[in-house]
Amino acid sequence: MTASRFNPNHAAAGSANGGQFTSSSGSGSGSKAKAGKAAAKKAAAHQAHVAHEAHLAHEKYLASHPSTPAARAQQKAQLLDAAKADRAKVTVLEKQLKGLQDQEKKAAATAKHTKAAAANAKAGPKQKRTLAHAATVASKKHATVRQQISTLQQQIKDLNVKAAALESQAAKL
Repeated sequence: MTASRFNPNHAAAGSANGGQFTSSSGSGSGSKAKAGKAAAKKAAAHQAHVAHEAHLAHEKYLASHPSTPAARAQQKAQLLDAAKADRAKVTVLEKQLKGLQDQEKKAAATAKHTKAAAANAKAGPKQKRTLAHAATVASKKHATVRQQISTLQQQIKDLNVKAAALESQAAKL
């Protein structure tokens, strides 16, 4: 019953005939005006979005292509400073590596000696077990030190590659 009372011809609230019913051929263009405003608002929002995306692309371009010589010099200095810091880290790691290599030599000699002592033991079974255990411990320590050396060498290699890449990038500026 309420459907029969509905009148789609109602003037827009802000119009001169606001809130009044109109004829179907009359000035019932309020819904058309609202649709036009909504389409215009949507188009404006799209234009704003496109402009924002263009701005972001421009900012990204400017970040990778400094336009002034001072900006290029500053970026080059930052890259060279980062490369210098990486080279300093390499120097510290190489000192650690030298210490680990000395430890590795001692651990290898100890493992070899304890293994030979265990093999040549003329004592009872308890002493042989103790010597065999000592040989195993020394051998594991040697393997651990070798693993540390390998890890440290990889870190040094990675830092050298990174520093070289930074220096190359700075040279292109």
